[in-house]
Amino acid sequence: MELKRPRTPHYDDPVAVGRRLHEAREAAGISQRELAFPGCSAAYISRIERGERIPSLQVIRELARRIGVSESTLAYGRERIDARVSDAMTAVEVAEAAGDRNELVKAYRALARAATHAAKARPAA
Repeated sequence: MELKRPRTPHYDDPVAVGRRLHEAREAAGISQRELAFPGCSAAYISRIERGERIPSLQVIRELARRIGVSESTLAYGRERIDARVSDAMTAVEVAEAAGDRNELVKAYRALARAATHAAKARPAA
């Protein structure tokens, strides 16, 4: 018997995604035509903004990158990762790139503390 993993959607609500895309695009001062790219026409962006289409995760990522917002902001209206955890991850990446073992150890410890704090602060689902 084959068990399938339940699908986790990459967005919360198609209409809300469209509204957030429209608001972020307008705030960035970008037209639908300027935002379009191969595989994602201005007409398709218009349909997304009206909630008529659900963009793939890859399209959400590219739209977010082009607008200058996070994919989580477009997909869920908020960051799905705690800001302290995100900052700690960045510090780990910087320490790894620098090759400083002591800084890397400190960065990983800070990441562990941030993740523990985020897990304790997270409301029960």
